[in-house]
Amino acid sequence: MNSPHTSFLFLRSYLLIAAGFLIIAVVLDSLLLWLLPSGEQGNTERYAPQFAMIELLLMESGAEPDQVANRFDTLRSELDSALSMPVALYDPADMGDQSAFFAALDNGRITSYRDGESREILYKMLPATGQVVALGPLPAEPPSVAFIESTVIISYYALVALLLFLWIRPFYRDLSSLRYAASQFGRDDFKTRVSVSENSSIFPVAHSFNRMAERIQYLVTAHRELTNAVAHELRTPLARFKFAMEMVPKIKDELRLAEHLDAMKTDVQELEGLIDEMLTYAKLSEDNLQLQLQAIRIAPWLERQLAQYADSAVPVHLQSTTDPTCEVHFNSDLLARALHNIVRNCLRYAETAVVVSYSVENETTYIFVRDDGPGIPEEHHESIFEPFARLDTSRDRQSGGYGLGLAIARRILQRHGGDVRVDTHQTRGAGFILSWPYN
Repeated sequence: MNSPHTSFLFLRSYLLIAAGFLIIAVVLDSLLLWLLPSGEQGNTERYAPQFAMIELLLMESGAEPDQVANRFDTLRSELDSALSMPVALYDPADMGDQSAFFAALDNGRITSYRDGESREILYKMLPATGQVVALGPLPAEPPSVAFIESTVIISYYALVALLLFLWIRPFYRDLSSLRYAASQFGRDDFKTRVSVSENSSIFPVAHSFNRMAERIQYLVTAHRELTNAVAHELRTPLARFKFAMEMVPKIKDELRLAEHLDAMKTDVQELEGLIDEMLTYAKLSEDNLQLQLQAIRIAPWLERQLAQYADSAVPVHLQSTTDPTCEVHFNSDLLARALHNIVRNCLRYAETAVVVSYSVENETTYIFVRDDGPGIPEEHHESIFEPFARLDTSRDRQSGGYGLGLAIARRILQRHGGDVRVDTHQTRGAGFILSWPYN
């Protein structure tokens, strides 16, 4: 379906071209009228004195038709020579039934007609005798007039061509830019973007292409990073497992053999846990994932989630700044996973306590998780949410996890229309803020 912006750009382009054609036609037509008078009206007025002279000469010997005809026969050659064009005299009886023609000549008006060769001939009736004087064919228009007309016509087509060029050139340039970007994108240059003006006719296409490019770049980059990280994460437990399998036949002590088998089981469990985390992260990355949201009282829900940390070596406290009966909309299972990922991360570094609080402000729900550990360097405030990111790569799996917990937590909050970020106002330790729309 076309967007309003696309329809507006099309309508604007159409109106500009139509207005350009109209302006060119009006301007050149006005110029032509200014340079050249109207052909028929100009000739009838221009040759009025010649008709008056002919009438005066023919009436000199009398106003009878025979007298006028005889006088015309006498002066015909002189008139042709003086006027530089043929002069003829017609008797009404010789012209047959030409009522429309005679009506046009009524009251001594000069009327213009064209013969079979499109040459102009002027006619006037002599009021005294009813005879018709014909003057012409008139001389052809002077070369200057024909030149002016030709110049104006050529100018019209040239201006139309220029207008189309000025309209097509930026359009072609933008299309070339789009074609080049698509070509570069096809060569795995995923950073390529189409840069066109917002007034361009193809701006909606370019904008859609750039959004598509950003999405593809993100997916390809994430896929590469995830593939590299998975290969790295799987290599260690698989190497340990492979080494343990090679050592099993060589171990004769049953106690050592049992310990070895327990270690192999631990490696298998680690692989299962890693695969489960990766599948969860991949599922949360799907665009068509639909969440089932429920209205839940936030205070009792948090109390139930934090109850599992009652026996933790580092206590987890719950504080409230909002009405305990307040209900907010979220997916309980997913948000619980995000909360536990954040809390467990804080428990790894906390020295004395982890504090969880919540509030609802300006139609947004906030959950704050804070510890009193060493804190997070500012340059890592965003990178810790990347898949398999760890600040201390020397830690083992028991303390460091898989590096997917915070990435999964952010994806869950993003699916709720919110986000999770590091609290930059935390003076000691690390703080995380989980936020999403209240309803």
